[in-house]
Amino acid sequence: MPAAPASAASLLSVRRRFVALTALRWLPTGVVIPVTVLLMRERDLDLPTIGLIVAVYSAATLVLELPTGGLADVVGRRPVLATAALVAGVSSLTLAFGRSALVLALGYLLGGIARALDSGPLQAWFVDRTHEVDPDASLRTGLSRAGVAESVALALGALVGGGLVALSPLPDQGDGLIALSTPFLVAAALSVVHAALVLVWVRDPARVAAPEQPGTMRALGATVGSGLRLARSHPALRRILLVTAAVGAALSGLELLAPPRFAALLGGESAAAAAYAVLVTAGFLGSASGSALAPLVARLTRGPSRAALAGILGAAIALSAVSLPAPVAAAVAFVGFYVLLGIAGPLLDELTHAAASSGQRATVLSLNSMALQGTAIVTTAGLGVLAGVTSSAAALWVPAAVLAIGALALVRWPRPAS
Repeated sequence: MPAAPASAASLLSVRRRFVALTALRWLPTGVVIPVTVLLMRERDLDLPTIGLIVAVYSAATLVLELPTGGLADVVGRRPVLATAALVAGVSSLTLAFGRSALVLALGYLLGGIARALDSGPLQAWFVDRTHEVDPDASLRTGLSRAGVAESVALALGALVGGGLVALSPLPDQGDGLIALSTPFLVAAALSVVHAALVLVWVRDPARVAAPEQPGTMRALGATVGSGLRLARSHPALRRILLVTAAVGAALSGLELLAPPRFAALLGGESAAAAAYAVLVTAGFLGSASGSALAPLVARLTRGPSRAALAGILGAAIALSAVSLPAPVAAAVAFVGFYVLLGIAGPLLDELTHAAASSGQRATVLSLNSMALQGTAIVTTAGLGVLAGVTSSAAALWVPAAVLAIGALALVRWPRPAS
């Protein structure tokens, strides 16, 4: 009889650590999101150049996703996650001190490496540890709460980032550290805290790096190869990758185009910095609300694929409405985009885990991140040029259309194989 309460307590502990580590992973990102594009514009970079620099991040992530995902499946989640957090801290410091396009591109390269390292291992660890305690335990609640934690951390970070710029003792302009650099210094410190907690809390299952494996590199190659074969042969996973690619285009397009869009609506980049930080905070809180609603929406629509379809189609409509000339209407559409995409996020994760075994879980999550970053490369590079020729408002229609088309992959979801 005491086994059931012990299992329940273990599941609760795993879930709490997963949610807390998810929040700590995304808090530094939230701190810098409202000011990243503004910092580079303050460094005299135009939007096409910024788009190319951001594409460096996506390219690094894309190239390294499968090797790092396979590495996490072979050597363990813990060392990969801790390394990712430390590399992210170095990336933040590089961006804080960077002045030239080359140095800023290096900062984004390091950020892409960190993203590739941590894109799947934490969630894979949560799923494996949960199933280790109870193979029949539901993942939906933990994934939904982690989605909420991610969005709340991003929202809180964005609010803090805007405040740090306003209160910074550093000068507004100059060749060295400036007020817009302050959030990156704080983000670096937070990344170190995250690495320390990973080392304390994360313990890998015994199956990782089993003694019978013929060697780490050979096992890594076999794991990556099996992940690619699974992506090619599994109908559900192929659809998930298509949807994820569309989401990558939408998110990268909005992150690139929204700051100059609202700067134009609100009267200049300096005047818009604090207001945009508040707007980003509202957007991420909206994403948290969407993630919290995901289980309810899945029940109402009788399936995670239907709920994800409704959320993504709604997000595409909202994204197109960010181009509206009225600041209030554009802001409401901005927040609505995150709410609706927040509903879809945990449900897409649930569908992904249903298609992956434990030994391939981090690799499959890396495939998802590859799809997201692959479209982000094209989006950020192409939309920067398009916005320079037309306007940021006109360019927003492209990722909105891509997102709507990608949502169609969720129609008539295939039944699980018996």
